Amino acid sequence: MTSLSDTLAHAELLEALSPAVRAAGALIEQLKANGLVQRDKADKSPVTEADEAAEQLLEAAIRKLEPDAVIVGEEAVAAGTIPDAAARFWLIDPLDGTRDFVGGGLDYSVNVGLVEQGVPTVGLVLHPPGGTLWTGAAGLGAWKEGPTEPRHAIRTRPLPAAAPRIVTSRSHLDDQTKAWAAACPGAETHPSGSSLKFCLLAEGAADAYPRFGPTCEWDTAAADAILRAAGGTMLGPDGALFSYGKPRYLNGGFLALGDPSAVARLPAFPG
Repeated sequence: MTSLSDTLAHAELLEALSPAVRAAGALIEQLKANGLVQRDKADKSPVTEADEAAEQLLEAAIRKLEPDAVIVGEEAVAAGTIPDAAARFWLIDPLDGTRDFVGGGLDYSVNVGLVEQGVPTVGLVLHPPGGTLWTGAAGLGAWKEGPTEPRHAIRTRPLPAAAPRIVTSRSHLDDQTKAWAAACPGAETHPSGSSLKFCLLAEGAADAYPRFGPTCEWDTAAADAILRAAGGTMLGPDGALFSYGKPRYLNGGFLALGDPSAVARLPAFPG
């Protein structure tokens, strides 16, 4: 159970890190406007100076709050810095959706998440092109705000009796995902990119996000924390709550749900 002291700490972290996440988004957009040079990492995924500069900014912001923090950043891991998981550690994906970013798309995001005892408890996700920020923390709730949208609480919705909305990865839409979505009677499928799919669930604009292929923990932790704070859940293929701090921070498949009770009314996962 989240204690009062933890809740207060989480509120302070959201307040302190929101400006840093916005600053990282502004930096990304500035570097994009200046022109980008892309190169491939060892795993053949793309990286740009925007990824690296944003991660440095975010790590500095966290260390200002917690000098001894254990921080797992996507670009630091790619460079060979892989800290051991701890009871409390941070996950940074400075630019989730880099492939879409360099291709001129808009489905990319900035992600900062805190994991405590294997559970994502604080999350911040920013959509730099639109300036929308989603935040959430265990015991507090979840919020959304944008340039023309004041900060307001968000909540997941009950699974509709008809026409549930399934969000899927646009760039990693495999046959298993297609088959699972097709097994949902009357479902509407909405391809999307990056961690923004979780945010759609958190704000009640979608119902389920099935993922069969691998991801990394920094891809999911921040948005997973927001989803859980908004009333949703994330399950592994075994049906247990999804946990963090796995070897090399690699994720297996998962099913993210806006309505936790929906698992009994949707196709078995994995299908």
